[in-house]
Amino acid sequence: MNTYTQARDSDRSATEIMGRKRQEKALREFKHVLEDLMFLLRSASGMETVYMYWINRSREQFILETKSTSFSNVMFQDRVGFYNHFLNNYRDITEPVVIEVGANLPGESLDHYYNGVPVNYVTLLPFINNGQTVAITVLESRNRIFSDDKSDVIYSYINALRNVLNTYLEISDLYERQEEWVDYEEKLAVLDTRGHHMELISKMLDAMQSFLHKGGVSFVARGMDSWSNILNSKEAYNPPPLGMPLEERTLAYEAIQKGKPEFAIHINNNPKRLSPRELHTEGASMAIPLMMNDRRQGLVLVYDQNPLIFKESTKHKLINFVRVAGLKIKANDPKLDVDKNFLANEYGAFIPDVWERTVDNVLRRQHNGHARYHSWLGLTTLADLPAIRTKFRLEDLQMMQCDLVRTINPSRFGIPGIVGSHSDYIYAFLIQSKDRRAVEHWSRALKKEFSEPFELSNGQYIESGIKVGYTLLDSSLSDSYQAISNAKAALSQAVKGSQGQTHS
Repeated sequence: MNTYTQARDSDRSATEIMGRKRQEKALREFKHVLEDLMFLLRSASGMETVYMYWINRSREQFILETKSTSFSNVMFQDRVGFYNHFLNNYRDITEPVVIEVGANLPGESLDHYYNGVPVNYVTLLPFINNGQTVAITVLESRNRIFSDDKSDVIYSYINALRNVLNTYLEISDLYERQEEWVDYEEKLAVLDTRGHHMELISKMLDAMQSFLHKGGVSFVARGMDSWSNILNSKEAYNPPPLGMPLEERTLAYEAIQKGKPEFAIHINNNPKRLSPRELHTEGASMAIPLMMNDRRQGLVLVYDQNPLIFKESTKHKLINFVRVAGLKIKANDPKLDVDKNFLANEYGAFIPDVWERTVDNVLRRQHNGHARYHSWLGLTTLADLPAIRTKFRLEDLQMMQCDLVRTINPSRFGIPGIVGSHSDYIYAFLIQSKDRRAVEHWSRALKKEFSEPFELSNGQYIESGIKVGYTLLDSSLSDSYQAISNAKAALSQAVKGSQGQTHS
């Protein structure tokens, strides 16, 4: 028994085949009509040879469409370069032109004849489309010029050709549009998944990436009491670093504030996409909020160096992608509390599904040669945790965890990074930067923060050092599991040692 997905794919394939057959049928009939038109034109005008060439300006070629002649010594080339054909001097004409062979045109230019040129007059009829000459019909005769009393024949032919061509172009355009939307439906189908929210978001980013030429897609989410970039598409070109915080007076900030998509072309690197500190702000960008029950749960940032990528139809598709993703997330998890941050825990730390997938994404980019930053995964915890847990009530400990997540956040120290939950009072962190020593700078600043009594938001103080262990994310690691194992080993060494910090 076919599943719904199989049935849908079958219908889509059938639609594609039918559309393709309709276009092929239209093309065949179009060519037959042109052949008939050419014969009728030759008969009505009394000419000996009539033929039509399309003008392919991008390839600088004349392309033969059809011909009709009463001579036997005629052989046409299907494709001729501009500079190898006499029509090159007339490819921009907008009115009929009559040429006398020998006087205005050397006989040898009519090289489609062999064993002598049997005609004395050539008449050129241009076909104009969208203000440009796209084809020329050539009429050749022995003894007569195309006279004024034959003008009705000219106009009838040109009108018939225009009507046939426009009909064919409309059919072709409809087919191309149908193909475009069939392709879009296929891309949209990647959201038909019942995995975790981050799996769906990751697939959404990669599918939206396919609309771009030299750009990327990033997902910005709320956590650590701020908004930060937490995931880039696998093929993103020059993406913002993971953990870069959302700041005011940027395109993403405007979209979050208004709760609706914002688009901008960047002139002199303005407006910024996400932060004044971002390194790349070229081309154009679009910021699309992920809305659930009118609450902003995330933001998709789409960017490309070519502003022309963002046609109105493409903008519509990108916006619809994000809208459908929001609906799918809610449909997959009916119990989802959309009034809370669905990717962070109650303390503001990103849940493991977030940072583990992000680490896998970083490693994949490392293996594919797309990495543009140095990245580290690590774990951190308080050095005197047992004494602190004994001293404080549960409510105070919960508040302390919120304070710790905000304090650990690398962005506080001007370094892009995110903080995730790992286990009780142990936090994961991911740092990404162009600076090779960014993780060391952050670690030293964090240790200094805890070298003196640390004040909590409720006014109480804790006295504890902090332990940090981390590992560099490079091509030697296969996945997030191996990276986490290395980070655990580094933290274990830090807890055992006196320095409070180790790396592997």
